Amino acid sequence: MFRNFTPYMDITQWVLYAFWFFFFGLILYLRREDKREGYPLVSNEPGRLVQGYPPYPGPKEFIPTHSEH
Repeated sequence: MFRNFTPYMDITQWVLYAFWFFFFGLILYLRREDKREGYPLVSNEPGRLVQGYPPYPGPKEFIPTHSEH
């Protein structure tokens, strides 16, 4: 029925591209989250911080599901 979206790309190729975009996003997310420990790095130049790419994430906020009184 829907074997080809266009004459050049079929469903399998779309799924492969979707996987690559997901995998790239996962790598960026994991790389950003691993910077929570031990960052920001201190440079040899005074007052300069080494951040790199992707940038350092903000502080993590834990929101409780139930309020405890």
